[in-house]
This record gives sequence, structure tokens and C-alpha cells, in this order.
Amino acid sequence: MSSQSAEPEQTALPLQTAAWRVVGEVLDTYIIAEQDETVLFIDKHAAHERINFERLMAQGVEVTGQLLLAPHTLELDPDEAAALLQEQALLRTLGYDLDDLGGGTVLLRQIPADLPEAEADASLSEIAAHLQRGVKDSPENLRAELLHTIACKAAIKGGWHTEAAERDYLVEQVLTRSDLKYCPHGRPICVTLTKKQLEKQFKRIV
Repeated sequence: MSSQSAEPEQTALPLQTAAWRVVGEVLDTYIIAEQDETVLFIDKHAAHERINFERLMAQGVEVTGQLLLAPHTLELDPDEAAALLQEQALLRTLGYDLDDLGGGTVLLRQIPADLPEAEADASLSEIAAHLQRGVKDSPENLRAELLHTIACKAAIKGGWHTEAAERDYLVEQVLTRSDLKYCPHGRPICVTLTKKQLEKQFKRIV
């Protein structure tokens, strides 16, 4: 069993057929949309993370990688480096390619195609920490846990400005797909506030 809490089941959601309108974004984190008499608040990081995770899982056994134009070195704790090097075969299926330079230093040659290069070092550090915990898990569950890390690092971050086209895309995905309910860590992607609930808050109705 994994050391993390079990992920909530992605139960099928009814597809949204009613028209919706993207109102905007608050705190550079939550997208606001309106549909019928309901206001929807969508956590853009959670939504994007889940979309990334489902895409990575759909790639099958091997995640597509991208060769770095300039391979770079990553300084790690020797135990972290050892944990990664011991799982080089698994890391290659996740899109990483690295070599041992000794003393906790590794040379990173390739990263997952969906992962921004700026997040590569952080993603490997998190993967190393997971491997170091010594969790005895099935290869399938271990791979899923590592894909969670990649999906998170590749996702839009809360607090980042998001262009309107990207906001529209995320809302469309959340409202038209049946597999986007929770992020891989179990947080909800979307919460709603009905007109009735809002009017009660303003004492317009009892």
C-alpha cells in the first residue's frame, strides 16, 4: 500500500450540456464560470494536474520524453541519487534519462515531454523522496505515484496569471469530461454555489 492516502474514486459525472460562461479569475487561482443559476469555482491547478495525469496514464507503458539541448548536472543527497539510480529502468519509462557522475551528482539528459525544464530538478527530487520512503508497492501503483509528481510539476500553478484562452480550455474540459472530479492528491477540482445559496447569504430570501 502507498504511504499516501487513497485517492478518491473518479466516479463518472453527468456531462454538462447547458451553456456556460467564463466570468473570470480571482486570486490568480480560481476560475469563475456561470451555468444556469449556478456559479462554479474551478481550481485551475487541480484541474490541469488531473488533465495532465490522465494524459500521461493514457500514453501506456512509456511516457514520451524530450532530449535536453544542454544536459545539466543535478546535485543530490547521495541517498537520493542512489534511490534514483536504482530505478533507472523505471525512470526511462517515465521520460527521464540520467547518468551517475558519482558523489550524489547525476547528469540529466532527458525529461518528460510535458514537463517544463525549469521543473525537472524539483520533480526528480520529489521522486527520489518517494523512492526513499521505501514504500513496498506494486510497479503499477508506484508508477502512478510518480506520474502524480510529474503531472503536478507540469501543471499551471496557483498564483500564476492565466490567459483567457487557457481558462476557457480548462473550464470546457471540466464541464464536458466525466473523469475530472478530483486532482490526483484528492482535492476537489470544482465547487459550486447556487443562486439560492447566494441569495440566502445576502438575506434576499429566507
